[in-house]
Amino acid sequence: LVRNQELIPADAILIKGDANIDYSFVSGESTPVPKMRKDLVFAGGRQLGSSIELIVEKEVSQSYLTELWNQDLHSYGEGSRTSSVINVVSQYFTISIVSLAILTAIVWAFVDPSVVLNAFSSILIVACPCALALTIPFTFGNTMRIFGRNGFYVKKTDVIEELSKTDTIVFDKTGTITQNNAFSVESKNIQLDQDELHLVKAVVRHSTHPMSTAIYRSIEASGGIELDSFVEIPSLGIEARKDDTLIKVGSEKFITGSSIPTGSYATRVYVSFNDDKKGYFLINNKYRPGLKAVINDLEDHFELFVLSGDNDSELNNLLPLFKNADHMRFRQSPGDKLEYIRKLREEGKKVIMIGDGLNDAGALQESEVGITIADDIYHFSPACDGILESKQFSSLSRFIRFTKISMKVVYVSFIISFIYNVLGISFAAMGYLTPIVSAILMPLSSVSVVVFVTITTTLLAKRAGFKLTSI
Repeated sequence: LVRNQELIPADAILIKGDANIDYSFVSGESTPVPKMRKDLVFAGGRQLGSSIELIVEKEVSQSYLTELWNQDLHSYGEGSRTSSVINVVSQYFTISIVSLAILTAIVWAFVDPSVVLNAFSSILIVACPCALALTIPFTFGNTMRIFGRNGFYVKKTDVIEELSKTDTIVFDKTGTITQNNAFSVESKNIQLDQDELHLVKAVVRHSTHPMSTAIYRSIEASGGIELDSFVEIPSLGIEARKDDTLIKVGSEKFITGSSIPTGSYATRVYVSFNDDKKGYFLINNKYRPGLKAVINDLEDHFELFVLSGDNDSELNNLLPLFKNADHMRFRQSPGDKLEYIRKLREEGKKVIMIGDGLNDAGALQESEVGITIADDIYHFSPACDGILESKQFSSLSRFIRFTKISMKVVYVSFIISFIYNVLGISFAAMGYLTPIVSAILMPLSSVSVVVFVTITTTLLAKRAGFKLTSI
C-alpha cells in the first residue's frame, strides 16, 4: 500500500487505485505520469493522489533506482595534476640538493677545507621543498573555506583546480535552471468574478498536482469553501460540485471534449462552470533568479548545453538564452545524459555538469566536475563534487572565475618558493650561511608562503565580492 506523497519503494505492478507518479527525482520529468492497472511502476517515484496497491516485481537491490545508483562509471583517479607535478619536483628536488651539497663540499675541500662542513650542512638545511608542498593545500583550502561561507560546498581541493580548467558547462533543466515546484501563472485569458475565483481556489486546494498547487497559490481570494463532491481524474482534470454549480478544472479536452494545437509551449489549464468555458490559466516554469545574467556571463568563456529528462515545452523560452538549439537535448534518460557527457569529453572538452537529482548521478560523475543545485544543502546529492545552494545560483560564474584566480596565486607562490631556494642555496654554497642561520630561514620560508597564499586569496576574495564571514 502506497499513500499520497509516499515514495514507491521497489519496482512494482499496479493492481488497485489511480496512480499519478511524480518521477522528477528519478527522471527529471516535472509532470506526474498517470499509470493504469497492470502498469509497471518504477522505484523512486512519488504517488500523488489517493492510495494505491502494488505487487513488488523486483527486489530493491534489482530495481531501476538501484541500477541508477550503481551505474558502471569511470574511475579516472587522476587527482590534481599540479599536485602530481609538485610530487615529482619534490622527489628530484631532494636528489638534486644532496648532489649539489656533495659537489659543493668537494669544491670547498680544494679551496678552503674549513668551509666544507658549513657549506654542506647549510645547503641541506636551507633548501626547502616544504614551501612548494604547502602551496596547494593552503591556497585551495582557503578557497574552499571562502566558497563554503558563500554557499558553495566543495568536496575536496582537487575540485578547485579542475574547475579552473573547464571550458564546457552542461545544465540539467528541471530543478536546476528552473525552480522546484515554482510556476508563473497568467490569468489574463480567463474571466472569473470574485465568487467564481473562491470556488476555483477551493477546487484546486484538494489536488496535489503541481499545476493545481500553482493556481491555488496565484489566487488571492479565500478558498475555504466546503465542496459537496470532488473527483480528480488522472491526466485529465478535476470535477467538483457546490450546490447546483458544476466546476471543472483541467485540460482543454476534459473541459470541451476536443483539443486544438495552440503552438504555445506553456501549459494551459481550462476552467468551466456548468459546462460554460471561462477561459484558461497559462502556466510556465519559473526560472531561477539571475539565470539570464549567469548565462550572459558564461557564454563568452564556455560552451553551454542543456540536457533534460523533461519534454521540449520550454524550448522556445530557452532559445533566447542558450541561442543554439543543437546544444539542447530533451527527453534524455539518465543513461542518455551520461553518454552525452562522455561524448563531449571524448571530443576533448573539459566539462562541468550541473544537475539536481538521482537522474543526473551518472552525468555528474562522468564530468570533470559535477555540481548539484540544492534548495536544501542536506538534500540527497549523489556523485557530485560540490553542492551549490540554490540561492547562490546567480553567483555561479563568480565561483568559477575565482578558481582561476586561485590557480594564479598558486603559480605566484611557486615562483616565490623557487626564488627563495635559488638565493638560499646560492648563499649557502658560497659559504655565507651558517647551519643556525639556515635553520632559521628554512621554516621562515614555509611560514611566509602560507601567510602569502592565505592573505592573498582572502584579499582577492573580498575584492571579488565574497563574504568572508559565515552567511
